Amino acid sequence: MAGARVVAEPSPKHVDRVASAPALAARLLLAALALLAGLSAGAGCGGEADGAGAGARVAWVDPDGEPPYIGSLSVNPKDGSLLMGTNTGLFRIARVGGRPRKTTGTLTTSEGAGRISEALVARYTGPDQLIASGHPSSSAALPPVLGLIRSTDDGRTWTSVSQLGTADFHVLARSGRLLVAPLYGQAQILTSPDGGMTFTPRVGPLPFVDLAVDPRDARRWVGTSEQGTYVSHDQGKTWRQRDTTPHARVVWPEPDALVRVDPGGRVSASADGGVSWQDRGRANGEPQALAADEKGTLYLADLSGEVSRSTDGGATWRTLVGGA
Repeated sequence: MAGARVVAEPSPKHVDRVASAPALAARLLLAALALLAGLSAGAGCGGEADGAGAGARVAWVDPDGEPPYIGSLSVNPKDGSLLMGTNTGLFRIARVGGRPRKTTGTLTTSEGAGRISEALVARYTGPDQLIASGHPSSSAALPPVLGLIRSTDDGRTWTSVSQLGTADFHVLARSGRLLVAPLYGQAQILTSPDGGMTFTPRVGPLPFVDLAVDPRDARRWVGTSEQGTYVSHDQGKTWRQRDTTPHARVVWPEPDALVRVDPGGRVSASADGGVSWQDRGRANGEPQALAADEKGTLYLADLSGEVSRSTDGGATWRTLVGGA
């Protein structure tokens, strides 16, 4: 996931160390009711839970878990809905906004099968077509890292593409047929011309927080890191640092409209591939994931779990989802 760590198992919530017997009994009763409600909500393989019932609410970020809380945000070309990857699961957001609905799918591989949802980075490649990477649930009979996986039914079922058990991608960027996928915690980027079946390595200046590729020219890349923004004009063979702003998020919906959101919410745009930047506006909160649809509408998820939309290139933003 974008940010510090992409795929982190959420840590348990803190609980009171001392409780009276009646209070403890009440808590146990509520926990049992919550469990029954969660089971009846249909959170089975490929199912969804919207968390509407009492005791069945599912938080889409866990502040007690390891960061980053939100690692990916992507728009489904089929209906304009969003899919958000967080440390508690994959969550769907309707085009009009509203409470995110958790979705859980089943991954089948040559080494086992199991349910997956939390700790994934996911990206749409077409209507209901997804690629993803990350970690399985602790109970799944799967390797600890999933490599590249694919779904053709909007995340209900998944199959392994490549790198199972060996690669942990925390960004999945595309330009035409080229897939660009930085490895978590490493100054290494894998590129694939065939949808992720085969990869060629590239060496970056340092581990990237985020990366975007020119949608019309696969030679132009922009990567952000804890030490600033870097650009490459030769598919990652050489790099040049352009500024020192750390931990920015980037998206490249059009060749002349590269957009960046910095910590603190400053929004800027570049018409020359990251060589120079012009201020556009300001978003609320610290950015965690940035996405755009085919019309250039921007979507931003921040540290609190709030998701906002901008239809004017980042000058103004409207909240779709309040903070978790």
